[in-house]
Amino acid sequence: MNKAFLKRYVFIYKKDIALICLFVVLFLISQLSQPFIIGNMLDHALMNDKQTFVIEMVVLATLSLVGVFSNFAFEYLSGVITQKVIYQVREDIFRKYNSISIEKMNQYSLGDLLQLEINDMENVSNGIFALFKSFLEGIIAILVTIIIMLYINWLLALGVILLTPLSVIMSRFVGKFSHTYFKKQSKLQAELNSISVEAISNGDILSSFNYEEESIKKYIAKDEELSKEAKIAQFSASWINPSTRLVNNTIYAIIGIAGIIMISYSSNNVLISLLAIMSVGKLSSFLSYTSQYSKPFNDISSIIGEYEAMKASIDRMMKFLNEEDDVDEGDKTLNNLSSIIFDNVSFSYDKNKTLIEGFNTNISSGMKVAIVGPTGAGKTTLINLLMRFYDPDSGIIKYNDINGKEIKKSSLRSNFGMVLQETWIFKGTILENVRYAKRNATNQKVIEACQRAHLDEFVSSLPQGYETVISSNDGLSEGQRQMISIARVMLANPSIILLDEATSNVDTRTEKLIINSFDNMTKGKTSIVIAHRLSTIVNADMILVLKDGNVIEQGNHEQLLKKKGFYYSMYISQFK
Repeated sequence: MNKAFLKRYVFIYKKDIALICLFVVLFLISQLSQPFIIGNMLDHALMNDKQTFVIEMVVLATLSLVGVFSNFAFEYLSGVITQKVIYQVREDIFRKYNSISIEKMNQYSLGDLLQLEINDMENVSNGIFALFKSFLEGIIAILVTIIIMLYINWLLALGVILLTPLSVIMSRFVGKFSHTYFKKQSKLQAELNSISVEAISNGDILSSFNYEEESIKKYIAKDEELSKEAKIAQFSASWINPSTRLVNNTIYAIIGIAGIIMISYSSNNVLISLLAIMSVGKLSSFLSYTSQYSKPFNDISSIIGEYEAMKASIDRMMKFLNEEDDVDEGDKTLNNLSSIIFDNVSFSYDKNKTLIEGFNTNISSGMKVAIVGPTGAGKTTLINLLMRFYDPDSGIIKYNDINGKEIKKSSLRSNFGMVLQETWIFKGTILENVRYAKRNATNQKVIEACQRAHLDEFVSSLPQGYETVISSNDGLSEGQRQMISIARVMLANPSIILLDEATSNVDTRTEKLIINSFDNMTKGKTSIVIAHRLSTIVNADMILVLKDGNVIEQGNHEQLLKKKGFYYSMYISQFK
């Protein structure tokens, strides 16, 4: 198993594990001593020693009670530690969601991330409990059984010990073969989750394009692939238990025959009597221990499937948890951001394909800057670079003449208010959703921000007004969602406002009202607008026209129209 995982999450409970081991030992001693006592009772019954027989019967009853209590305590503590481990792992994974960079997060599919918190967590929970219940109990049972067998008849015990490796070898051989398929099964499960999430999240899109059947076919194809790998994994793992049982049953038969021979010839053969004295009661006890000795091996082999599934899940978890946190080398704070300089900035998501190359521009205090261009030109990428979700491959972005890498990311981002095309609403009241931008804002301040965003008309129609609980699944229109997002920015009142087609989902009347509100809010501030509808940015101080990652034209609306270049063709095409 992953040593880092054990050290980080399991071995921190050393005292609890030691207590579990104590209860396991007490349970096993109470259980494993019973065949020995019963064997002695059989011999004493044959010798008509009633007094010793009664004493041994009382001891047997006492041990049974100790065994019941110890087993309960062992299983209870095992469950508690398992839940403690899962609690900590789940918390760390969620913390990692919020600590790694956006760039790293985007390398994982949503299905992968859901797999970590659902299937993988369940695999680890089942696996850890199985290890405590079957593996730990099995190992201690084997050790205790060996000691008792050596006491009863060291010669037969030696035979059992020498034959045992056959069972272990068989188990390891089959287990190693099945691990490969369990890893494939885990990977395919994540891919299947991704397909499900896409279908659930975009049900309206699927229906509008009549894509339901194709989506089902895609799901079934991946499900069949997963089913095939899962069958192979389970088939290979299922061989472990029968194969080890075959070996153990063979050992049992060999020891039984050897014991009978020893009883038969011990009275006539002095050498056999000297090596190991054997009676009917002792043979009965020893055969019980031989069967008991093989049981832990069978139990351990029966959880190989769970163990392999847990091992694959732990590997996935640790890979994610070992991702580097978002690096923030800055130590300077930034207040009242006013000017931004792009100095020969180049960047690409795919290092083999340049997206933005040699980008230069100056954005001064109070300017309204619009960024336009065809899809894929690099407009949204500029926003990602501005917010330091990604850093340039080369070149520098300066904020108030300070290199962006010298500024704390939290300080830098607090100067920006961002409204994107995609909106995010969580379950809570409208007040809580808007207050997300400024947690200490009063209700009055939140309401004023909503009024400036023209959200109050919509809110007044709701039964509980601003106290109405909403969520992403409550049937809000895209326009209403976006107005809530806009109200957040208005409440935050940042130094610079970033708008990525922020009014794309509202009607024309509301769009005009919001644009007027933004104009009032951005007086004396810098604003950067990404726009596809050029009618919304005709009053911009500067328009950057991007194509293939380069600024091919720059100027205000009137200047660019006079050039009759790329911007002119874009503008004319929208009004034909």
